[in-house]
Amino acid sequence: MRRIICTLGALTTLSMGGCALFPHQDPYTGLVQAVEADDVVRCQYLGQLGSSSGLTGLFAPKGVDNIKNNLLHQADTLGATHVVWDRSVAGYDSTTLTGKAYICPKKTEK
Repeated sequence: MRRIICTLGALTTLSMGGCALFPHQDPYTGLVQAVEADDVVRCQYLGQLGSSSGLTGLFAPKGVDNIKNNLLHQADTLGATHVVWDRSVAGYDSTTLTGKAYICPKKTEK
């Protein structure tokens, strides 16, 4: 019984301290929109985006959020208006995400 309590105490300490290990990132607030592949049929392909994070396991969703944030900034720099994300992959030692950047014509209002 004592061993279980010590283990739970260690896990609590790690989870509380773990938040300090991952610095806060402000969310992307630019104009690049994440859309589905069907939405970019008439758009110009600009290039592939991709990155990885060391956050895995329970922290993989935070890793994906961080990657998306960074890749949206990268897409913005390319002049993209839209991004289509591929499926993220959370492996043993990293979490990866790829996507495609597009520039789409502005929709005309009728």
